Amino acid sequence: MRLIRADDMSVMKSRVIVVLSLLLSSLIAFHQPALAFANTTINFTLNTSGTIGSIGVDAIYNGSGGGGDYDKMVRWSADGRLWNFDRTLGSPTFGWRTSQSNGITVSGSASMMRLEIYPHPPTNCSGVNENDPCYWQTYDPWQGNYGGVQIQVDSTMGSNWLDVGQIDLPQLGVNGAFRLQGNILSHDAVPDNRVEVDIFQIDCNWHETCDHPPTNNRGVSIGAFASTKNKGNAWTGGIAYAGHYVIYIRDMLTGRHLHGIVDISPTNIPTIDLDAVCFGIPICTFDEGSSATATGGFHSLNPTRILDTRNGTGITNGPIRYGDGSQASTNPQFRADDAANHDLQVTGVGGIPTSGVSAVLLNVTAVAPATEGFITVGPRPAGVGDVFNDQFTYGEWPSASNLNTKIGTTVPNLVLARVGAGGKIRLYNFNGLTNVVADVAGWFDTNALTSTSQGSAFTGVTPQRLLDTRTGLGEQSAVQDGKFKPLDDRTFTVAGIAGIPSNADSVVLNITAVSPTGTGWVSAYPDNSTRPNASNLNVLAGNDRSNLAVVKVGSNGKVRLFVAEAGTHLIVDVFGYFKPSTSGEGKTTTVNPVRIFDTRTGVGTTETRMNAAEKRTVQVAGAFGIPSNATAVYLNVTSVNASAWGWLAVWPTGLPMPNSSNVNFAGGSIVPNMAIVKLGTGGTLQVYNDAGVSGTTTSDVLIDVLGYVT
Repeated sequence: MRLIRADDMSVMKSRVIVVLSLLLSSLIAFHQPALAFANTTINFTLNTSGTIGSIGVDAIYNGSGGGGDYDKMVRWSADGRLWNFDRTLGSPTFGWRTSQSNGITVSGSASMMRLEIYPHPPTNCSGVNENDPCYWQTYDPWQGNYGGVQIQVDSTMGSNWLDVGQIDLPQLGVNGAFRLQGNILSHDAVPDNRVEVDIFQIDCNWHETCDHPPTNNRGVSIGAFASTKNKGNAWTGGIAYAGHYVIYIRDMLTGRHLHGIVDISPTNIPTIDLDAVCFGIPICTFDEGSSATATGGFHSLNPTRILDTRNGTGITNGPIRYGDGSQASTNPQFRADDAANHDLQVTGVGGIPTSGVSAVLLNVTAVAPATEGFITVGPRPAGVGDVFNDQFTYGEWPSASNLNTKIGTTVPNLVLARVGAGGKIRLYNFNGLTNVVADVAGWFDTNALTSTSQGSAFTGVTPQRLLDTRTGLGEQSAVQDGKFKPLDDRTFTVAGIAGIPSNADSVVLNITAVSPTGTGWVSAYPDNSTRPNASNLNVLAGNDRSNLAVVKVGSNGKVRLFVAEAGTHLIVDVFGYFKPSTSGEGKTTTVNPVRIFDTRTGVGTTETRMNAAEKRTVQVAGAFGIPSNATAVYLNVTSVNASAWGWLAVWPTGLPMPNSSNVNFAGGSIVPNMAIVKLGTGGTLQVYNDAGVSGTTTSDVLIDVLGYVT
């Protein structure tokens, strides 16, 4: 779209620019017959309501044209007259009127025409003397009670398509028009004029639901329009109507430029988050640069269920289908329905803020899938190409998974997921129909300067066992034989022991169920709080199974464990903690999953299975895009097709092998588990494959990085 800048009157191009020829007055229409094959003239009446302003015109001829500058520009004065003006940059009379115009006529027979109208209230001017430089100042949507307008008409609208009728400027309080002003977030300072924003209102397609722009007596849509720059941490769209908008955002500090589509209303004004995917808007493509990778602190939450496809929580149209939501069908309703089945809104729900969120920590559970496969969780990405093509955000998924599934078996895994466009994450399901549950444990901020809290930093500790009901290790309340019985709810202390400080607000625990008596589940939550409708570990009779949990610490330094439906021994190992930090250290950066270790292919190691009781070194820092100053990493560690029962342990190089495990597996299975581990000597880790009961257990091992700490 064409922009009239306050400083240099430069103009920009949108994808929908067309040429308009135009005649206007204040409530008095100018009419001029069109000359076939020579000129194109549009006839309409502009209700100026005493404003002054500028009009930009461009045209498309038989599907081509537009681009560059406006084909014609005029100004209108408060009495409705049109004026040509000096557009020569550097001229002493730049922006001053030169002659009166009886309308705008462009050469050629246009097939589509577009008009962009920029009102300017003559603030601090007499409003009478047109020779005052301030009278012809450029558009300023921060001032006045009238907004900009854009209209677009084309020859398919009938023989009288150039007779537009009356155009009213958006007026505050009329037809629902409101002052559009939103916030800007960034980890860098946001001085005036850092961010340039252009919006123009469009109607929704037949299969969409949105507020339609007002129409005049001729049925022409009168869409709101604005072109502006920020003032500190605020942006404006002037006086606008609720509805569907194309938005252009340019961050002049970083050079990132994008355009996209967003719904705007008085109660839904988007925050422009310069550190988020798509700057926080739901649909975008980058014209220059790409989404930032945000680093921020952790905010723990009491476990809260934000997805349960069994009852319509989070995703309302049933179990997750195969794929990622992309559709070969050209039917937009089918496409929208499939996208809704795979995209999960995470911001604004479950205690997560609506903006300033870089990632979420979720316990994701596949409930009794009918087929074997896997589930990958990732951000809803920015798109490539045309934002009006609803398939433009689908591309290749990373060669990594978060959750491997087995027929009929309910399996969980903790997931660190980067938050994508519009505050959504996307689920890729390589199974048949699968019910999925997700419980949020916390969220990571973008380190925005305006945030009231910068979040907590992670510190890794030497892995250590805190609780083992088989041996009586750890504090256990009301215990007789050590083993948890169904509905047992016990506490144990975490703060002030095993290297965890007394002011830790959450702890990183690996919870292992040993010899469960049946099918059931385990929930970990802060003491002195209500037990949540959330789980951390699902158990199956006779199967030893682990799952990582990040648990908020109770006010008394304790956490609780609740066992439902089946008795089991429980083992709890600690790997680190989060606590408030003002130094900027220990913040988390979430990345799209990257594989750093694969014994099947030789990535990061030798191309051979890990033998019984074998230990290998894993290079992490300084490799695979992970910075050399990383101090800890978020990993997904997977055992693949082990020959027999066994377990894997991961720990910092340079420390003794701990008496703890990260992954417990049965022979022939594929079992992942997340780990958050501090890095050791040279930015490396050790991975150990236990010999198992047989003493001969071998396994392929995969390690994916989900994020890192600096």
